[in-house]
Amino acid sequence: EPSGARWAYSFAFSILLFVCVALHELGHSFVAMRYGIKIRSITLYIFGGVASMEDIPRDPSMEARMAVAGPGVSGIIGVGCTLLSIQSAILLGGGHPLTTLLWTLGVINIVLMIFNLLPAFPMDGGRVLRAWFASRMAYVEATRRAANIGKFFAIMMFFLGLFGGGILLVVIAIFIYIAASDEERSTAIVVPLEGVKVRDIMSVDLKTVSPETPLPEIMNLMFREKHRGYPVLVDGRLAGIVTISDVQRVPEEKREKITVGEIMVKSIYVIEPNADAAEAMKKMMERQIRRLPVMDEGKLVGIVSRSDLLRAIEICSGW
Repeated sequence: EPSGARWAYSFAFSILLFVCVALHELGHSFVAMRYGIKIRSITLYIFGGVASMEDIPRDPSMEARMAVAGPGVSGIIGVGCTLLSIQSAILLGGGHPLTTLLWTLGVINIVLMIFNLLPAFPMDGGRVLRAWFASRMAYVEATRRAANIGKFFAIMMFFLGLFGGGILLVVIAIFIYIAASDEERSTAIVVPLEGVKVRDIMSVDLKTVSPETPLPEIMNLMFREKHRGYPVLVDGRLAGIVTISDVQRVPEEKREKITVGEIMVKSIYVIEPNADAAEAMKKMMERQIRRLPVMDEGKLVGIVSRSDLLRAIEICSGW
C-alpha cells in the first residue's frame, strides 16, 4: 500500500477511536445528567477517558446504572462495527481498508467494554462492585473494600505489564492504583461530614484587618492569635483575604513598607452558613485553599478553615 493511504487509514482510525472513547464517557454523563448530576468536564486519555462529576451518587442502584452506561455504549458500538465489517467484507472484500477499519474498531470497543467491567475500582466494574457493597454496608466501608480489590487488580496488571504485557498496561495499573487510593481517601473525608452544616463548625470570633494594616502588624497578629489567615474588610465589606503564605512571599527587607492591601488575595471563594461542611471541604480540595469566608446576605459572619473541618471529621468518625 502507498504510504499516503496508510497515513490516511491511521489518522481515520485514531479519530474514530477517540470518538468511541468520548461516546463511552458521554454514556456515563447522559445517565448522570438524567439524575440531575452536573458534569464538570470530560478528559480523554490514550487508554480511555474520565467524566468529572460534581458528585458521585450515594444511591447504589443509581451508581450501578451510571457505571454500566459507558461499557454499554462501547458494547453497542463494538457489535455495530463488527456487523458492519461483515457487510463490508461481503460487498467490498475482506482485505478492503473499510472492512479492516470497522472490524478493528468493533474488536477494540468490545475489549474496552470487557476491560472496563473488570471489578478494578474506580473503573466501571469497580463502581458496580462498590454499589453492590454499599447496598449491604456503610458507604465508606464499601468504598474501602472496592478500592482494596481495585488495588489488587492494579498490582496484578503492573506485574503482567512488566513481564510481557507492555508498558501501556504498567501505566494503566499505576493510574488505577493512584485513582483508587485517591477516591478511598476523599470518600473517607467527605462522607462523615454529610449532614454537618458550615454554621456548626465555623469560627465566629472573627479578627479582621484593613488594607492599610502594615505587614509587621499582621505578622504579630498571626503569631499572637495563631491564625494563618485573616479576612480584609473595607467599609464592612469583604475585599480580600491575607494568609501567612502571602506574607512569606514578601522579602524580609521589604516587609516594613508593605501593607496588607498590596499582597492580599482579591479573588475569594466564599460559602454560606447553611451549606454542607462536605461542600466546604470539596471547595478547599479543588481550589487548594485552607479557609473559606462564610457570607450570609452579603455580610461576613464567620470563617471555616481546613482544621475546623478535620476536627469535625474526627468527631463525626468517632460517633
